[in-house]
Amino acid sequence: MSAWLLVLMGALDGGTPMTTFASPGKAFARVFEARPQILGVGEYHELEGAPKVPSAIRHFTREGLPALDGGATSMIVETWMMSGRCGEVEKQAVKAVEKTTKRPVETEDEVTTMMGRAFDLGLKNHTLLITCADYESMLDADKELDAEKSLLLMRRKVEEKALEVRENEEGGLPGKMLILYGGALHNDLEPSASDAPYSFGPSLRRETGGGYVELDLLVPEYVEKDEELLALPWFRPALELARAGKTVLVQPSPGVNVIVFSYTRPRPRRR
Repeated sequence: MSAWLLVLMGALDGGTPMTTFASPGKAFARVFEARPQILGVGEYHELEGAPKVPSAIRHFTREGLPALDGGATSMIVETWMMSGRCGEVEKQAVKAVEKTTKRPVETEDEVTTMMGRAFDLGLKNHTLLITCADYESMLDADKELDAEKSLLLMRRKVEEKALEVRENEEGGLPGKMLILYGGALHNDLEPSASDAPYSFGPSLRRETGGGYVELDLLVPEYVEKDEELLALPWFRPALELARAGKTVLVQPSPGVNVIVFSYTRPRPRRR
């Protein structure tokens, strides 16, 4: 079929729709066709020591943003700028985040590049405002990152910013799609009971009357050994298609989308 368009309705995993594409741009375009009011994009982050292949944020910058084709007005990125106004607690919190997340130093440059590309395409960028009290709340008594409090803080900050942009009629309304870009946890539309406190998906779905859609981005080289993903019935079949050089769009349930990028160097199928 042209452009390697192949729809697999349960042929591989017993029910989960999968669509393969020759390029990530076409997969992104298929998701954007729905034109939700808010699109929550979540990536599985690159970690130090990971294979040097294009990251999820690079794919989104190069192939995702152009595929919007004017369909979005604003983007909120799950990051913030250091002001230096909070003294030592700000330095301690940022250091603790860097130590815990173990992201490569190049990640900050990729975020800047993504926001620059979004601006060039006509989107208005937003980042989060972190106060001195917020920095203090992120640390435990030993000045290490308090993971639970930090996750709750990020969920609250992104959700508050999304509601602010929506109230200002800048985005998050019919015809004004708002993009939220961050980690693949806060954007969950159907989070597990343990992850529910950290996800803004259900509340933004209610706020928009069903106009919220989730999109997760998976680089196979980063996640192929992830035990939670391997437990999902569609994940192994999707990896096999990715090994064959295809970009895979998985839609486990209404409003939930997962793009599995192809391996940078397609690997032969296992025998």
